Amino acid sequence: MAVSSEAAAIIQRKKLQYCRWADHNQFHLFDQIALPEATFSFWEGDGTIYHEFGRDYSFSSREEFINHFTTAFKSLQSYHLVAPAELEQTSPDEIKAIFGCIYHAGIKGSDTEGHETCGGHYYETWVRKGDDWFMKDLKFERIYRKAHSS
Repeated sequence: MAVSSEAAAIIQRKKLQYCRWADHNQFHLFDQIALPEATFSFWEGDGTIYHEFGRDYSFSSREEFINHFTTAFKSLQSYHLVAPAELEQTSPDEIKAIFGCIYHAGIKGSDTEGHETCGGHYYETWVRKGDDWFMKDLKFERIYRKAHSS
């Protein structure tokens, strides 16, 4: 099923907002892009789930995701860059999206501590609500990770 240009534009715009809002620790705005029951998980290329900041990176709701990352990103600086999405409409009210992503992250106030460049793919499900589209599920698979040294 072909994806309409309107739906594609909405999903692409909202993914760009996801990245910008994450980079600026504006997770309180995520109600504009993700459903309350949206799930989020972050995986390594070998199939294991991320375990960072003392927890597994699997979140069963938007609120759980927001609460974790609002705190975690207070001490981090990041920049996410996503590629245009591969889109597949699986039903009139559901679209699967795959976005390539590169991100840079590090501890605020340090030029070297904890800095890394990573890349991977977001695998997402978006659902229609009226004339708008919202993220229902996000899975990120990190396939590249390079820590920077001083």
